[in-house]
Amino acid sequence: MFPNLSDYVDLSIFSNVKINLKYASFDNFMGEDLYGDFKKAFLHKDAAVKFERAIGFLKKKQPTWSFVIFDALRPRAVQWKMWAKVKNTPQEKYIANPEQGSPHNFGMALDLGLLDANGEAVDMGAGFDDFREISEPRFEEIFLEAGKLSNRQVENRLILRGCMINSGFLQLPHEWWHYNALPEDDIRKNYLIIE
Repeated sequence: MFPNLSDYVDLSIFSNVKINLKYASFDNFMGEDLYGDFKKAFLHKDAAVKFERAIGFLKKKQPTWSFVIFDALRPRAVQWKMWAKVKNTPQEKYIANPEQGSPHNFGMALDLGLLDANGEAVDMGAGFDDFREISEPRFEEIFLEAGKLSNRQVENRLILRGCMINSGFLQLPHEWWHYNALPEDDIRKNYLIIE
């Protein structure tokens, strides 16, 4: 599956990171286990270096908190299944066309959230794979002013965003949980897609 295993890092090596791959369960928008036996969260080593930095930032900002990984490297075979489900629906904008591939298909993207000291999900005002506008960072101020997001929920998103952006990741504008390690064009030009 991997062109060169040494180019990828298993994220379970990090002590304050919990792996909860949503597409390796039935707890996802498709309602099916898309990963089967593929149960590990991998990142390309270039992205993993940045994620290790993000772990350091989180330790400084919230020493008792940890990251929870919802998705990392996603084989393109899974991308095709997801695309078939969302094509020509309102959710289509959330799933990259597998022809060009998602940054996930290169091991260069993370979907993640935060856990508090008790291992409970930190409240972001919307769950992972919630396709409503309330999940979109670009609309946070509007929902905050309308009272549909609380100050605490936005602050929690900003903690996650600060750790990731300060480490060199880029926030996807319509998913609070999604971060790319590089601009998508650079990923597609310089990295191998995983089938």
